[in-house]
Amino acid sequence: MEEYIGIIKLFAGNFAPRGFLFCNGALLSIAQNTALFSILGTTYGGDGINTFALPNLNGRYPIGAGNSNTGRNYVLGEMSGTPQNTITSQNLPSFISQLKVANTNANSASPSLNSSIAITGTTVGRDFTAVPSFLNGDPDTVINAKSVSFVGQNVPVNNMPPYLGMNYIICVEGIYPSRQ
Repeated sequence: MEEYIGIIKLFAGNFAPRGFLFCNGALLSIAQNTALFSILGTTYGGDGINTFALPNLNGRYPIGAGNSNTGRNYVLGEMSGTPQNTITSQNLPSFISQLKVANTNANSASPSLNSSIAITGTTVGRDFTAVPSFLNGDPDTVINAKSVSFVGQNVPVNNMPPYLGMNYIICVEGIYPSRQ
């Protein structure tokens, strides 16, 4: 069964079958691949005079071109994204208010809208038995800002979902697809 020129498939082998090439961004001669060039053009690279490029799906996921259901338009050949991101303090949400805790001994059996969490308990020797309770007083002691600063190590975070390495192949010899 022959395929349409330009069809891309996943292939589990370590070679490209006859009539297919790997989708690895390779530059091809326009003169030697006129049918495929008439389909791809320079969408994926090349100078459009002597060469054009195959799509490069190495380490990438394909996404449907056009308008998504979120309103984002993905242009044919558009590449974006990174396999790793470094989360810095600029990526974190701003934190303006001061943190406060209550500095009092008044406890309540149940929380109210202005309750703070308090851990009370009893001490017997070296043992502390916690009794969870709620403090109904407004927090009145500001925590030192250095105690709650957003400090990281600026280490890249892996952004890739679980994956399985396979080869994408594109048909370069076959049936020329007709337009409807």
